[in-house]
Amino acid sequence: MEEKNVNIQHNNCNEDEIDLFQLWDTIWSNRKFIAAFTGIITVLAAVISFVLPKTYTSEAVLVPVGGDSKSGPSSIAAMAGLPIQADQKQANVKAVLESLTLKERVVKDLNLLDEILKDKKSEYKYPYQVAAESLNKVIKVNIDNKNNTIKVSVDWKNPDMAQKINQSVIENLRKILNEKAFTVAKMNRIFYENQLEETKNQLKQAMDQLNKIQKEKQVILPENQIQSQVKLYADLIAEKLQLEAKIKTMSTVLTPDHPELKSAYNRLAFLNQKIAEVEGKVNTESPLSVEKTLSAIPEYTSYYLKVQQLKAKYEILAKLLEQTRIDELKENLYVEVIDYPTYPEKPSKPKKKLIVAVSFVSALFLAIFIVFIREAIKNRRKQSIS
Repeated sequence: MEEKNVNIQHNNCNEDEIDLFQLWDTIWSNRKFIAAFTGIITVLAAVISFVLPKTYTSEAVLVPVGGDSKSGPSSIAAMAGLPIQADQKQANVKAVLESLTLKERVVKDLNLLDEILKDKKSEYKYPYQVAAESLNKVIKVNIDNKNNTIKVSVDWKNPDMAQKINQSVIENLRKILNEKAFTVAKMNRIFYENQLEETKNQLKQAMDQLNKIQKEKQVILPENQIQSQVKLYADLIAEKLQLEAKIKTMSTVLTPDHPELKSAYNRLAFLNQKIAEVEGKVNTESPLSVEKTLSAIPEYTSYYLKVQQLKAKYEILAKLLEQTRIDELKENLYVEVIDYPTYPEKPSKPKKKLIVAVSFVSALFLAIFIVFIREAIKNRRKQSIS
């Protein structure tokens, strides 16, 4: 029984070997057809590769920066212990790069409408939208998650225009990101800017009013001014008392018409005048009047305190505004260009060598397949006849 099985297996192996030889014999006998067919297809592919229009590719590499907001969905997810997508920045930038808004701006910036639609632009209600949609096949965006970069490729039939389109894409990307960025820090910045401007105007009005009071009331710093007036009053009183004692002594010795006695009386009259001014009994508008200074204190103090309060508020708002500007820079999403748009010296398409190689291999397998089909048909016909 075992010998019978071994013989069966041996016969099967012989049949397989015969089949392989038959296959090779079939291929060899039709070698001229296979060579001719493969050669013709390969030559045609080579000719077509040279006839196809050339395409030039300009490439640029970007890296998203910023977007580190401490508020919004990301922070809520972080507080809840949920994972935050590391590629969110790249996804946001890619969404803008693939948007029709950006592509429409590129079409307008470079006047591509006539070149894309040519004479058909009058057929469309929104020609710029149609032209922008046609750029979907031209502008390609690929994300490299490993390096956290974004590669922008632009295919065009002209190398100069390919580079210009890529440059326009990056410029408009930055503009759109700046326009759409309305973060918490940006809202705070706008609020503080408005508050700072309002406080600045209020401070100017208060200082103008304070200066007006100083000129009208002839006061600068009432507290210091009163101290000076009190000291002056004390000095005047002391000099008056000394002079009166001196006049009393001189009156016992000199005649009333004596020049020294007259000079002393004149000085005494001057001192009495100044003392009266300080006391406010005469010439109440005199800057020496304590009463005038005291009467100006309430109004002056009111505006003086207002000015100091507004100054303090202005300084605080200025510091807050500076901080919000720093926070805004951190929150805003923008892009840095790692590799600027390249100028394509050589066409990227068609890839002649690849086309010829693929055509040769495909034609070779197709020719062999055709030969086997023909051989199978011949065998069937022979069997049917016999």
